[in-house]
Amino acid sequence: MTAVLDRDAAVAAWRRAESRIYPSVMVNAGLYQEYVTVVQAVSQELSAVTDEQSLVTAWQEQHDLVREVVARSSLQMTPLMDLEAVRDAAFCHRHRELTRQLGRELARERLEQAKRSGAEWVVLFDDVTPVGSHVLEMHVASGRALHAASELPLDASRPRFTLEVVQLDPRDGAWLLDQPPLMPTATYDNREEWEARIAAARLLFRRS
Repeated sequence: MTAVLDRDAAVAAWRRAESRIYPSVMVNAGLYQEYVTVVQAVSQELSAVTDEQSLVTAWQEQHDLVREVVARSSLQMTPLMDLEAVRDAAFCHRHRELTRQLGRELARERLEQAKRSGAEWVVLFDDVTPVGSHVLEMHVASGRALHAASELPLDASRPRFTLEVVQLDPRDGAWLLDQPPLMPTATYDNREEWEARIAAARLLFRRS
């Protein structure tokens, strides 16, 4: 249980760091680009880390990683950077890569854990960035799944919220691409309506 809690706390910290860094594009495009460059360079240093818990361990132990990368770079704006936020954002970037690479395996592990614990719903996939999110939440018994997404492109004035309900294989969480959506993609204008629709769909599609 401790490992799970450590993982959740780490991912939350990484996502908070992203949310501090990336809005800098709105005030200084050059600084934003250098932030992205450093984040990607640090993430590349973590390429040998190939599982989630090892990434959490590296985050707890490798405190000088960003400074080592910055020392080798020729960037001009590093004195203006929040290097701790850069470090956490880099771990977030690497975590997102791992999640995408190992998505099927992670989903299967989460589903098996949900079955063992008797959970009614399980989040098989969640990807949250400062400009959007994707969450796939499955009803364990039936395989019905809510795919909820939000997106705020940098050139947009308002976010876009969507929800669809799809059928997954309840044995392993695999997406059954040959079956049409149980509820086609719907778009909502605001977060409040979107969240209300998600809650309503969760009640509706939990029924046998």
